[in-house]
Amino acid sequence: MFYNTTETPIALPGGPRRGTFRRVVTVIFIALIVGMIGGIVGSIGATHPLAMRWVPDGFYGVQQAGTQTSLYQGIGGVVYGQGVPPSEPLSAVKITAQSIGTPGALPLNSAGAVFQEAGPAVVQVIISGQTRGRRTPTASGSGVVVDERGYILTNYHVVAGANQIVVLFSTGDREAAQILGTDRGNDLALLKVNLPSDIPVTRLGDSDQVYVGEVAIAIGSPFGLAQTMTQGIISAVGRDWHTGSSSFQDLIQTDAPINPGNSGGPLLNANAEVIGITSMIESPIAGSVSIGFAIPINKAKVLLPQLETGAHLQRPWLGIRGMNVDQALAEEQGLTVQHGVLVTRVVANSSAAKAGIQGASGRNTYAGDVITAFEGQRVAKLTQLIELLSQYQPDDAVRVTIVRMDEVVDVYVILQAWPDA
Repeated sequence: MFYNTTETPIALPGGPRRGTFRRVVTVIFIALIVGMIGGIVGSIGATHPLAMRWVPDGFYGVQQAGTQTSLYQGIGGVVYGQGVPPSEPLSAVKITAQSIGTPGALPLNSAGAVFQEAGPAVVQVIISGQTRGRRTPTASGSGVVVDERGYILTNYHVVAGANQIVVLFSTGDREAAQILGTDRGNDLALLKVNLPSDIPVTRLGDSDQVYVGEVAIAIGSPFGLAQTMTQGIISAVGRDWHTGSSSFQDLIQTDAPINPGNSGGPLLNANAEVIGITSMIESPIAGSVSIGFAIPINKAKVLLPQLETGAHLQRPWLGIRGMNVDQALAEEQGLTVQHGVLVTRVVANSSAAKAGIQGASGRNTYAGDVITAFEGQRVAKLTQLIELLSQYQPDDAVRVTIVRMDEVVDVYVILQAWPDA
């Protein structure tokens, strides 16, 4: 409990004492002097060049320290560890347009200027699907307008299995969309809509020029919240990222917060150019921990002509999980080679399984086959196997060289297309 300790002053006979009056005058005089000095210092600080360098171009500089993030290694079907692919939320889908605002003039290359230019071209992709004859709840992702003909680029996993697709524009307009083309292996899809006349087309940048430390801005619909912008930097380039059934190479890594629902939206640079399509996050929780990945826009630009024609591109799938072999692993597992990919698991009914490739077995303590060559080309690690595999098509027959125990064996594999799930 608080008590009021204020006391009522008692008036002294004959008015206030002279000493008191002098003290009051002195306090007032000191206060005036301090105020004048503060005003002078403030005006100097506001105009001094150093005071204008803290936030160049409207962006906050970020410097990261510490060790490099360790990522899961593997291949579309060749994986160890566990990744958590993003899934779009099945609730809280916003179908009301969010105002992007119209602030006054903004400095060139500021985050606000990027949002004003690129934001209106970012859309919310709302889907409903059908599973085992029953309609699934509504889910949402993001997309970006890349052509005045009404072409919208998004992720394959956003629209996979969709029975109906509706695109919500920043203006509040809603249009039905159809899937024009897909590339499951690169997690890209191209949609076609009747584009409202007041919706702009984004400018596509050059992802080969992206550098670590560069400003990165993501716009999308995380958790159904349309027209949400987040900002960070480019954390790394050329990343490989893998899950139990998927593998992606040469990704852009960013610490700009990316959450479920951002998938398919653009990652932009300070010039409002699209440098990537946000696709996935690495997170032990259902939210952002500042490790997000985007598909380089240059990869999408190469594929767009094929997707426009209605192509549904497929990549071959080997169907194994594995890990890089080095000297330490070879000694630990008693392997006779110190390079290649150790097969830790073979997916049932996959290309590898049908060809007789063997994974680890706990019953006989067999570590697994080691893939050392692919079509006669030496394989030292998983990324090389990924690259070699990507040069072939489903139904191609390839020669895979393995080391089993002390024996070198050539196995002939008929490649399958990636499974839908």
